[in-house]
Amino acid sequence: MTVIGENNRMVPTPPTTDGDAFEIVSPMNSHGGMTVVEPSTNTTYQIVDYDSDELRSALAARDVGDSVALELDRAGVRANVWRATSAEPTVLAA
Repeated sequence: MTVIGENNRMVPTPPTTDGDAFEIVSPMNSHGGMTVVEPSTNTTYQIVDYDSDELRSALAARDVGDSVALELDRAGVRANVWRATSAEPTVLAA
């Protein structure tokens, strides 16, 4: 789902802050960015900032296809960039 944000640009609706499950679709790159998707909506989020170095390291150790429960906050106003504030591994039912 998208909403109209500043400057009349469409932006993804911020995910809830209750630790929704996301799947890692591209691992963390050398600049600290990674891509996750919310499977229930197929919405993609670009994570570019982390609440702590420990959280960044924990997410960097995860593999493509892994599921993690994330809490995300918007990291910018002009792009689909997000800040991870917490993460926990999840096990999704098959």
